[in-house]
Amino acid sequence: MNFIPVIGLEIHAELLTKTKIFCSCKNEFGKEANTLVCPVCSGMPGSLPVLNKKAVELAIKSGLVLDCKINNNSSFDRKNYFYPDLPKGYQITQFYHPICENGYVIVNNKKIGIERIHLEEDAGKLIHCEDASIIDYNRCGVPLIEIVTKPDFRSSAEVCDFVRDISLRLKYADICDAKLEQGSLRVDVNISVMEENSSVFGTRAEIKNLNSVRAIAQAIEYEIKRQSDLILNGKKVDLETRRFDETTGKTISMRAKESVSDYRYFPEPDLPSLFITDEEISLFKNQLPEMPQQRLSRYINVYHLSNDEAQLIINSKTTSDFYDMAVSLYPSYKTIANIILIEINRNLNQKEIAFENLPFKPDAVSEVAKLYDDKKISKNALCEIIKLMFETDKKPHDIAVSHNLLMKDNTEQIDSIIKK
Repeated sequence: MNFIPVIGLEIHAELLTKTKIFCSCKNEFGKEANTLVCPVCSGMPGSLPVLNKKAVELAIKSGLVLDCKINNNSSFDRKNYFYPDLPKGYQITQFYHPICENGYVIVNNKKIGIERIHLEEDAGKLIHCEDASIIDYNRCGVPLIEIVTKPDFRSSAEVCDFVRDISLRLKYADICDAKLEQGSLRVDVNISVMEENSSVFGTRAEIKNLNSVRAIAQAIEYEIKRQSDLILNGKKVDLETRRFDETTGKTISMRAKESVSDYRYFPEPDLPSLFITDEEISLFKNQLPEMPQQRLSRYINVYHLSNDEAQLIINSKTTSDFYDMAVSLYPSYKTIANIILIEINRNLNQKEIAFENLPFKPDAVSEVAKLYDDKKISKNALCEIIKLMFETDKKPHDIAVSHNLLMKDNTEQIDSIIKK
């Protein structure tokens, strides 16, 4: 008997705001534990939330980059549950009326449906030690969007490609830095298996808080095998929440899966409904940069780069912006791509410098590319000039002259050398 996995995702993305969603505490990662807290985000009685306008703007932009419908009217609700990392005893979220709905993303020619995107506040962070659990409340109240997909995935590879695609879109639009290792992007996987040629979904398990693409793939593969083995042995799959242990490569049961009624959702009484005009939505849409998928198409179909070259450039918005500026000054698409991907990246790796800290601007790369295309410098000279550009603020032509790297083009002198 063969089984087909049915997978849906819940992606939690922390928004790049300066402050938290309902208070003025700073939204920063890595600060000393429990120093970024106030009566509002620590749930003190009598404290009242005030909505962060920037968080709303970023949520709208997330809907736009994922081709969602932006709802003119949305509202907040209370999700009630008791856990040590939630000091209020409830989470402010959007359940009944989310800010974005009915979107889609096309990854590898497959359409993946986005059911909804809603705004909410993050919980604190529990750290489990040998004999105790300790809590850092700095993360309480950090603004989140939760992206809920339809159960359209049928393999771990599809999921991993989708997560990479979403991460890139969010980074390009300055919505989230998508650092899985820091928890600013966290993925919950809902997975079940169904018999081949069947249309009836099985009982699902939810794997919580996966924080790397590798962990996502391993957890899915393990869970497919676990659920398939249970069914083949005549046992039932429980509706439950599980976690993934990277050390063993296995998922472990945490608790029975909650139902909607367990959370006792009701409208948040301390926050008014949100109303967003069509004019505001258009304004935010016009502020978005060209997305990576459009750039990839332009690089391949207009600039005639290979798929690998184009993919490597768009993997970083900083690199892509730098490339676009360089080719706008001198449209030698292939030469400039090669300079960036080979020579510049080689020197960055050797010197352990991030692309953001490159010591020269795109015009310098355009200049050295033109020198090479005009056959005024050799390939070896180009490599040497790029290396020296990291060490001096001189222009490429000046470097070539001062280091005797220009090709000899005096025909009389060359004739003389040949005769000699």
